[in-house]
Amino acid sequence: MCSMDLSRFPLDTQTCSLEIESYAYTDDDLLLYWKKGNRSLNTDEKISLSQFLIQEFHTTTKLAFYSSTGWYNRLYINFTLRRHIFFFLLQTYFPATLMVMLSWVSFWIDRRAVPARVPLGITTVLTMSTIITGVNASMPRVSYIKAVDVYLWISFVFVFLSVIEYAAVNYLSTLQERKERKLREKVGIIMLSRTDAKNWSCESKFFR
Repeated sequence: MCSMDLSRFPLDTQTCSLEIESYAYTDDDLLLYWKKGNRSLNTDEKISLSQFLIQEFHTTTKLAFYSSTGWYNRLYINFTLRRHIFFFLLQTYFPATLMVMLSWVSFWIDRRAVPARVPLGITTVLTMSTIITGVNASMPRVSYIKAVDVYLWISFVFVFLSVIEYAAVNYLSTLQERKERKLREKVGIIMLSRTDAKNWSCESKFFR
């Protein structure tokens, strides 16, 4: 039996148990116990799990009661399993980190280079969405937040904010250019008015 808590996935440690019990004989007929305690079990170094490392195990003995038949001896082996992290570093954490760093490249691109910045931002956002979807597709559908979800969604927010940053900069730059254009037009009109006034005064003096 292994009731897993994935709230710290993939940095989690799980505790699983193996139960051994007689089906037909009660404790009056059959007595089960670990003769040497934890030393009754030995692990083979050649045998390993693909995703977990067996950190430790310990043995216990308990009695189980069934109302129809009576008491039975039950042996327990409790395993403490630690998940291997290297696979998830290669498949999830490194790609997400690279996507965040790639989204920062747009900060060094000229704001007027729209064909360069917009596809870069959209590509990083879509890639992060694909990574999140792939991770969730291979996970059990649990109703709580996992550690990998926190990391991926924070990375997604950073990537999304880089796109919002360009949109804000582009919008503010457009407003600033409009203000400068209007200011130049006003200055040009004022200069033109002064030039016309000077020409008119010169013509008036000439006719006098």
